[in-house]
Amino acid sequence: MNNKWIPETRDPNTPKYQALVSSIEVAITTGGLRAGEKLPSNREISEQFGVTVATVSRAMGEAVRRGLVETRVGSGTFVCDTTDPTPQFDNVVADLSLNTLPTAVVNSILAKAMNRLPADALQESLFSYRSYVPSQNHRQLAAGWLVTPSGTASSSRLLCTAGVHQGLLAAFKTLLRPGDSAICEALTYTGIKRIAEYSNIDLTAAQCDEGGVIPESVDEVLKRTKAKVIVLTPTMHNPTTATLSLSRREALVKVIRSNDAVLIEDGVNVPLANDGLPTLTSLMPDRSVYLTGLSKCVASGFRLGYALVPEIYFHPFHEALVSTQWIGPGVYSALAESILGDGSLAECIELHRKEARERASLARRFISGVRETESTAYHVWVPVATVAQVNDFCTRAQQAGVRVSPGPHFAVAADTTQVGYRISLGTVGAREDIERALRVLARVSDVPNTSFATLI
Repeated sequence: MNNKWIPETRDPNTPKYQALVSSIEVAITTGGLRAGEKLPSNREISEQFGVTVATVSRAMGEAVRRGLVETRVGSGTFVCDTTDPTPQFDNVVADLSLNTLPTAVVNSILAKAMNRLPADALQESLFSYRSYVPSQNHRQLAAGWLVTPSGTASSSRLLCTAGVHQGLLAAFKTLLRPGDSAICEALTYTGIKRIAEYSNIDLTAAQCDEGGVIPESVDEVLKRTKAKVIVLTPTMHNPTTATLSLSRREALVKVIRSNDAVLIEDGVNVPLANDGLPTLTSLMPDRSVYLTGLSKCVASGFRLGYALVPEIYFHPFHEALVSTQWIGPGVYSALAESILGDGSLAECIELHRKEARERASLARRFISGVRETESTAYHVWVPVATVAQVNDFCTRAQQAGVRVSPGPHFAVAADTTQVGYRISLGTVGAREDIERALRVLARVSDVPNTSFATLI
């Protein structure tokens, strides 16, 4: 037991795991923890700090990422020498952990679209107060773009957002109160985890398989927890690339209705996926907030999203948007309206689909076990047998200069049956560079497992 370092009482306004990381950082800076010193076990720290073991594990993952500590398999967690100016990894080939798009694919189209905006309109959109309620023309264009095989999108229910992430935050604020529970997939977008932590919402995992979330598990968790809100990514799930079949979508609609619950549908990957399936929202528009946008089909920095909101929640959702950012996404809204109207948006999406398919083919060529999917996205999922093997592979890959995202990074429940890692294929601009990074990962895959420091 370490007798020198006792975690400080956390600031009640700071998320628990961040406060613990700060406590470690302060202790290292002030000499309370020295390089090479072993930390207490996660359980001992959880008891001292008054938090769960899961929160301590998350904090340790962040501390590892910052280079404050390292985890040695079978030995424990040790303080790093933060005075060493030499970076731990100086041979970076590529960061394939960020799920972004290669903007070079559409730069020329976007440049032309920007040039077509009249100077006065551009200045107005940049420097004037803008509403989250789009113009009538923009509403009609966006509603037409959001049409699904099973119905149309009502323009009267549509709002702009500064990206899907803001839409998720507004949906949480509208539908949940601090201390409430919400259900999501066992692995979920890390932004959802951050929003839940920030909002003091307890996320409970429903089990998934290769086909996505299992309706029977959702039903069981709804009944057990009495939760009334579900957050799902039915199409090209991040990180696992699972897409729910029509039969599962229909089954989920029945489960949600029978439990008097409400859905938050993250449809950010729908535009690129091109799977032809109806959104869950189109099957039950009265019980679903639908969120999508342009960051996963045009450019990652294109912070324009759309929210389809049931009438009963429309006003509080709008108020939630205003409370997070006083003015709407001006220039992005103007640009989106322009590319929707002249067909440039469709052109961007088609170019990205082609590029994403090519990159996914490269990944399958070099990396064995990449999950097959008929839909399109800039990320792939590689199932692995055990969490230990995931951590080992990701560490060796990072030491070889390529960063990927380990599955536990997305985990809501420690006992999830989905184990693997995500490779993001859009971060690197040139296709030859992504091929180089994939060759590195292939070489790492061929090396027998060894004990290395874990990433999380």
